Amino acid sequence: MENLDLQTLNQQIDSIDTKLVQLLNERACISLNIEKVKKEESSDDNENVHAPGREKQTFERIHRLNYGPLSSESLGAIYREIISASISLQKDVSIAYFGPLGSYTHQAAIERFGDGINYFPQPTISDVFDSVEKRRTTYGIVPFENSTYGSVVATLDKFISCKTHILAETYLRINHCLLSKSKFSSLNKVYSHPQGFGQCQKYLDMYLKEVQRVDALSTSKAAEIAASEPYSAAIASITCAELYGLDVLEKDIQDVKNNVTRFFILGSTSDKPSGDDKTFILFTVDHRQPGALCDALSIFKDHNINLTKIDSRPSLQQPWHYVFFIELQGHKEEGEVQKALNEINEFCLDIKILGSYPNQRPESLS
Repeated sequence: MENLDLQTLNQQIDSIDTKLVQLLNERACISLNIEKVKKEESSDDNENVHAPGREKQTFERIHRLNYGPLSSESLGAIYREIISASISLQKDVSIAYFGPLGSYTHQAAIERFGDGINYFPQPTISDVFDSVEKRRTTYGIVPFENSTYGSVVATLDKFISCKTHILAETYLRINHCLLSKSKFSSLNKVYSHPQGFGQCQKYLDMYLKEVQRVDALSTSKAAEIAASEPYSAAIASITCAELYGLDVLEKDIQDVKNNVTRFFILGSTSDKPSGDDKTFILFTVDHRQPGALCDALSIFKDHNINLTKIDSRPSLQQPWHYVFFIELQGHKEEGEVQKALNEINEFCLDIKILGSYPNQRPESLS
């Protein structure tokens, strides 16, 4: 290697680039053939071009094959764009996301799907669901829960009435910044989404206790407002500072440094079993029957099925009547899960399977 000159090394890179271009196009052709076979073998027009289970296997394999010097993160980012380009060749894929440009949901969407996809911002979480349900977009992405501040209630509430399915989950680290065009000492108002305020309570109580807090539809909408209103600030991402011309007054103001939000990707159907899946359901029970909820939950224990999340929301059918949300390990098509879901009907007034999806929680968060 020491005897090689710069010209020789550049020629070697050129040769590798030539092979890479050929191989990438060969891969793209195979990807197109896969889509053709899918259409021939399935009568379902809603067959997903995005296959999260297969994608998960691909990234796991790339990680195992990688011995450097490229990091797994760098290699993963490269393959993200390769897969994004392949998806866009197969179908005109569009994604509805919550918030204006620069929202955390927008960032999660790009991190998941890459730059080869068409993205459409939606003003509310409900609008994202509607966009998928009415087939204005192929998929949607909504925030589901934050590791610091808990569930996003607007998402839970929409699941009660929606007809869309959960196709996949994805995670994004959330680092909040205080953004403004004004000096810190002159601030009299701060905008953010309620989740943003909830994740930064300690900072707000310590440094901005006397400043008015105003809820915005999203953190990026908060940044948009703060950019046009003197003496106002926003709690949002550093990306929003660049997009809306705001100064970063303070970085990483969230209460917990390891602050992560989980998002759901919505589609018209769920994915097939991957071998490591989760299923999300909702149900109601007869509140007048003592032990009704306990009886329903005990079925999962009887079938050795682990529950990873339990939540509830008002049903809006009558006062003090609730809808229960359960996330469990396993796919709805697997034997024990099917048996449990059939048996739980005995104790439930209503039950709805919202979707099954590959477990994609990063190892660092497990």
